[in-house]
Amino acid sequence: MDDAVQIGRLVCSIQGRDSGRFYLVVGMEGESRVLLADGEGRKVENPKRKNVRHLKFYGAIAGEIAEKFQNGKRITDTDVRKELKYLVENLQCPF
Repeated sequence: MDDAVQIGRLVCSIQGRDSGRFYLVVGMEGESRVLLADGEGRKVENPKRKNVRHLKFYGAIAGEIAEKFQNGKRITDTDVRKELKYLVENLQCPF
């Protein structure tokens, strides 16, 4: 697994119907797939499976999400929406 892939990392889809949408990584599935959620269309309970080659990874990490994952706490859709909004709006990620 690439070092860029970790729980809480901000990603943007570059392939498929969801091209241009931002997500947070909420899980990993093998070497080449990650589980993504945005807290609205894709909930944490039903994350989107996506090939890592079809994603653009950003340096931004949702600290609260990563911390909850490390501590074994439950990640909620509200957490994902809040962190995703903050990262996309305040860190000026290029579209």
